[in-house]
Amino acid sequence: MNNPSKISFKEIVVRKLKIIVNFLRKPDNDLTRSYNVKKNFRSILIFYLIHLFFLIVWVIAVTTWIDLDCPPAAKIREIMSPLNFVLYAVIFGPILEETIFRLSLVFKPKYLSISILLLSYVFISRLGYGVGHLDIEEHLWVRVIISMLIALFTYFISKRYATYFSNFWDANFRWIYYLSIIVFVSLHVDFAELTPAKFLLFPLLTFPQLIFASINGYIRIKYGFIYACLFHSLNNILPALAGL
Repeated sequence: MNNPSKISFKEIVVRKLKIIVNFLRKPDNDLTRSYNVKKNFRSILIFYLIHLFFLIVWVIAVTTWIDLDCPPAAKIREIMSPLNFVLYAVIFGPILEETIFRLSLVFKPKYLSISILLLSYVFISRLGYGVGHLDIEEHLWVRVIISMLIALFTYFISKRYATYFSNFWDANFRWIYYLSIIVFVSLHVDFAELTPAKFLLFPLLTFPQLIFASINGYIRIKYGFIYACLFHSLNNILPALAGL
């Protein structure tokens, strides 16, 4: 005899999709945090399968008629050994990117200053010196010191006016969440290879990053930073292995 209370896998996936859509429409940083590790891992796996499904559909629909040139991961692969590339893609890269883009979705002065430290370093490297953040030869210490000064200033200001910052985060979380998505997507695009035709198709070309950042912003708030890193790592496993 069937258990009428048992929910099918399809229903669970549909529910998770609805949750993400509703969160994207109205982001909320006051979600009830889930601390059930088993259920959390199960949810992260379901979100991973959802993103993987959209990624496969995107690859089939887009890459068959659009030349995407050399993706950023391929360029990183060129300067690393296979083992180092896998370690970076699955462990160090996800922690780095989640720290930059989603750690400070939950406001704390130390979270914000750490995110600003790494984000400043990436922007200074790319815009100031035209190099990647993994480049350690082009004025490394200058980039590091400037980033540290910006981060220290951010920490002292946000610490001194923590109440104002906290209220601002609560009142404007929707735009902070959207901004984290936009910056994440932008830093995964090589604008030097962005032709006018590709610029017109920008939303389509960056669709995987948009879906990923939308889901992982919710995971960061609902489940915590560690689970956001885990979700990121899961999504990097297959591309990392494919790049070997």
